Amino acid sequence: MLQRISVLFRGIPLDPISLLAVYSEILSKLYFLGFAFCLAYIQSVYLEWNAIDQTNCILSAIQLGLSIILVLTSFFYRRFFGFAPIIVRLTLFLLVLVEIETGFHDPTIPYFDPRNWLTITAILATSSFFYPGLVWQYILEWSIVLMIYIVRVYFANQTVIPLETWREMSTIFPLFLVAFFLNHWWFRTRYIAAYRGMLLEEKRRTFFQDIHDSLGSQLTDLVLLSQKMEKSPKEITDLQLQKLKRLSTSALQSLRTQVQEEDERELFQESLLDGLKLSIKKRYKLAGRNIKLEWETLGEDPIIKIKEPEMAHHILQIFKEITTNDLRHGDGTSSWQVDRTPEHLKFRFLSESKSLEDKENNLSLKGTEESESGIGERGLYQRIKFLNGEMNITNPPYQINMKLPISVFEL
Repeated sequence: MLQRISVLFRGIPLDPISLLAVYSEILSKLYFLGFAFCLAYIQSVYLEWNAIDQTNCILSAIQLGLSIILVLTSFFYRRFFGFAPIIVRLTLFLLVLVEIETGFHDPTIPYFDPRNWLTITAILATSSFFYPGLVWQYILEWSIVLMIYIVRVYFANQTVIPLETWREMSTIFPLFLVAFFLNHWWFRTRYIAAYRGMLLEEKRRTFFQDIHDSLGSQLTDLVLLSQKMEKSPKEITDLQLQKLKRLSTSALQSLRTQVQEEDERELFQESLLDGLKLSIKKRYKLAGRNIKLEWETLGEDPIIKIKEPEMAHHILQIFKEITTNDLRHGDGTSSWQVDRTPEHLKFRFLSESKSLEDKENNLSLKGTEESESGIGERGLYQRIKFLNGEMNITNPPYQINMKLPISVFEL
C-alpha cells in the first residue's frame, strides 16, 4: 500500500534523457517570464515606495528577489540541473504565497476581487510545467495554497468567510483545472516528441555503426585494390578482376543483410509474435523443416511489443541463434511455446533429435559442432543476462526454457 502511494506521488517513471530534453527547453526560456515578473515588481516597489503602509512595498521587494532567482536559474541551470526544477517549483510556490498576502494589504482592490488572482493564475499555470508526470503532487501542493488562502481569509474576517470569497473561488477552480490539463497535454506532447527523437537518433547511430563494422574492412580492401589497379592499368590480371568482383559482391550482400536485419528488428519490436511467424518460420521453410508456434494461452491475436530497440535486437539474436543451432543439429518438427505469468513471459523451445544414421554420418564433425554450439550458448546466456532473464538448456532431447521480465514488453 505504501509503495502504491509513493508511486502515485512520484509519478510515472520517465526516460531521464527525454525528461532532460523537455526540462532544458523550459528552463532555457524561463528568463522571459522572470524578466516580466521583475519589471512588474519593480513598478510595484516604485509605486509603494512612499506609501504610509510599507507592507506592500516590502512584499513586492521580496517578490522581486524571487523573480531574480528565476532569471538566474534560467541562465545557470546547467550547473545544477538536478536541482533546477525543484528550485523553480519552490520559488513559484513562495511567489504565490507572497502574492496572496499582498492582496490583503492593497488599499484600492479588496482581497476577494478576482483581479488579485490574475498574477496568481499566471504563476500557477507556469509552475505546472515543472510537474512532469507528478499529477497528484501538483494537485496536492496547489490545493495546500488554496487552503492557506481560505484560512487567511477566515482569520482576516474574524472567523467568517464572506460570500464574495466563495464567488471568487468559483473562478479560481476552473482556471486551476485548465492550467493543469493544458500543461499535462503540453508536457506529454513534448516528452513523446523528445523520446521519439532520442529513439530515432539511437536507431540511426546503431544502424550506421553496424554498417561501419560489417562493411568497413571489405570497402577498405576494395578501395586499396582499385587504387593498385589504377596505378598499373596495363598489369591488371583476371585474378585481380575476380577479386574485385568478389569484394564488391560481398560488400553488397553484407549491406543487404544489414538492412534486412534492421527490418527484422523493427518487426520484432512492434510485434514479437508476428516477428516469430514471419522471420523464424521463413528460415524453417527454406530449410525444408516445419515449426509449430503455440501461444493460445495469451488470447486471440495478442500484440506483444518490445519497449527498447536494444532489447529487441538482443531478443531477435536469441531467436536467430536458437534457430541456427536447431537447423544445423536438429531434425523433424520443432516447436515454440509462449506463455505468460504475472512477472514473466515464458518461452519453451523443443526440437526433435536427428536419427541414428544422421548422427553416424556427422560423427566426424562432432568436435567442430560442439565448439560452435558452446560459443553460441555462451552468447545466449550473455544476452539473457543483459535482459535480466533466465534460461535453462537440456539435452537430449534438445530443449530451452526461457523467462524474460514482463517489464521488457508492452502487453
